[in-house]
Amino acid sequence: MSSPIHDEANPPSWRSPVAWAVACVLLVGCLIGWQVQADHGLIRLQQLTRIGPDMLWHGLTWLGDTHLALALFVAAALLGRHRAALPALIWSLLPATLVTHALKMIAAAPRPAAVLPPDQLHVIGEVLRHGSFPSGHTVTAFTLAGCWVLATPPARRWAAAAAALPLAAAVGVSRVAVGAHWPLDVAVGALLGWLCAALAVTLARRWPLPPALGGRRAAALGALVLGLTLWMRTLPAEVAPLAWALGGLAVGAALAALAPVSRILGPQRAL
Repeated sequence: MSSPIHDEANPPSWRSPVAWAVACVLLVGCLIGWQVQADHGLIRLQQLTRIGPDMLWHGLTWLGDTHLALALFVAAALLGRHRAALPALIWSLLPATLVTHALKMIAAAPRPAAVLPPDQLHVIGEVLRHGSFPSGHTVTAFTLAGCWVLATPPARRWAAAAAALPLAAAVGVSRVAVGAHWPLDVAVGALLGWLCAALAVTLARRWPLPPALGGRRAAALGALVLGLTLWMRTLPAEVAPLAWALGGLAVGAALAALAPVSRILGPQRAL
């Protein structure tokens, strides 16, 4: 049997048609974001997003928070028995974090609230003024979506993309809607997140993690910690119900994976 690295039925993530198609779309998005970087472009986009209620955008933007996003991802991977997504997630954490914070330090770009008059910008939630480029929430959303999609077997990859990418895109759009980022910040953040995910999936296949880091038990313990700390975290009142729900989902997924009764009821596929 050939090794996974050279298995033509499951080629590396960077050779996947999905990987290239999404990367090309996101690259075009970066070019468009560059064109509408002028103040009036942001204002027009904000006018479009005001069709949705503030609560919607506030909730979506918090789904890009690393804590909430990881809780959702790990819980979904446990419940969906998506074995390959978890090692890819671990491999993605360092490059995504480094590239985001390095670019924020280098660019030192002002956020819209530091440039636009208050009467031209609709801010939802906390008013942020510094560290605009790139959007860290969008990097997180597209890194996790990319790990989910590109770690999926090729036959189901397009379906996974149809499920995961709209949510990641909604998180990115929400960063413009809440007045925290320019469109270019979001477009570049999406492309960076996708590239970090492609790299992580490739590394995960080339250097598999030991079960102590990438197995079902480790994932369940991680979900348990994420869920419990979400319950204890102090968050804005508007976001607390979402955090509690995600915490409950993560804890429930962890207990289901760890419970001895799961072995009594019948054999299950290990993560």
